[in-house]
Amino acid sequence: MALVIFGLVAFAVLPDVSLWIRGLAIRNTGDAIKAGLERARMEALRRNAPVSFWLVTQPGGGALNDSCAVSANGASWVISIQSPDGKCSAMPSVTADPLLVDKWAASEGGRSVVVTATDSNGAPAPQVIFNSLGQVASTVMPIATVEISHADGGARNLRIVVDVGGAVRMCDPNAGAGDPRRCL
Repeated sequence: MALVIFGLVAFAVLPDVSLWIRGLAIRNTGDAIKAGLERARMEALRRNAPVSFWLVTQPGGGALNDSCAVSANGASWVISIQSPDGKCSAMPSVTADPLLVDKWAASEGGRSVVVTATDSNGAPAPQVIFNSLGQVASTVMPIATVEISHADGGARNLRIVVDVGGAVRMCDPNAGAGDPRRCL
């Protein structure tokens, strides 16, 4: 009888657990991308030189490898001075191309997360360059927003906003009026 009751309770909460897991994957990916953007900005300030943040794809899973590609829809990221396209497995270096600073590979749970980065005009944008003052460099159409959702839907979406001054914040585009998590 106890097993039947346990089974019914488990069956009743299963949709909530699934939604929670999807929300957790979105939040983890959002936190990682936001941290990468902030790290790139701080690295530009530390080096007193331009530093780039790039979204990249991660085919095959696990660690970033040399088959990575720069993409406005990549859930993984690389911080480097030069384009990391096809060079994501490089070790951090101040002399070897692509002058890699740091990298992060989306986990298995993050594969079902959909990332869409756009510039201020809504066009796909895979990178942002921070100048020596920590501001967004105007030399390219940089990432202005990163939308993060789940492929299966149902979970809360998140948005990361990068303003021209270099500030990075994460917000909820679907939060109600008066909610401090709401995107302005």
